[in-house]
Amino acid sequence: MKRLFALVLSLVMLCPACRAASAPITRGEFTVTLWKAFGGVPYEDTGVFYDVSHNRSDTAAICWAADMGFLLGTGWGRFDPDRPITREEAAVVLRRVGNFLGFETRTFGNLAECNDFDGISPWADDAIYWATDTGLILWAEGGLMAPQGTLTTEEVSGIFTRFFL
Repeated sequence: MKRLFALVLSLVMLCPACRAASAPITRGEFTVTLWKAFGGVPYEDTGVFYDVSHNRSDTAAICWAADMGFLLGTGWGRFDPDRPITREEAAVVLRRVGNFLGFETRTFGNLAECNDFDGISPWADDAIYWATDTGLILWAEGGLMAPQGTLTTEEVSGIFTRFFL
């Protein structure tokens, strides 16, 4: 299983559609990476978000992730697939996937190290603590969680490698 995920991740992160390793990854790209890590099975366009058109390359992945309960919209029926995903959004998704896979997703560590906790959205609080405590999402420079910060393609590759291996 680990070899399969490693192969899928290497193919996904090296795909021609992916931008430079240091570029922020969008919500759509993050969702495609997650979908492909689960095998990228064909999925119907359920039209769950009004800003995800039927002809997008990430539509099947977005519909799959929404139907699985991994990714929700950004409000008012929107998904914002071209907006960079924030660190706290990614943490929430990872925690939901972890729950689905039967991982321990409670937080046990000492998170008093965090000096930017006031920037964490209430809906992401436990998830970003869990993701940084477990080392899935690495601390940002200066001991910050940087919940509103974005993730690069390179960072997401590392996150998915740590998560699935």
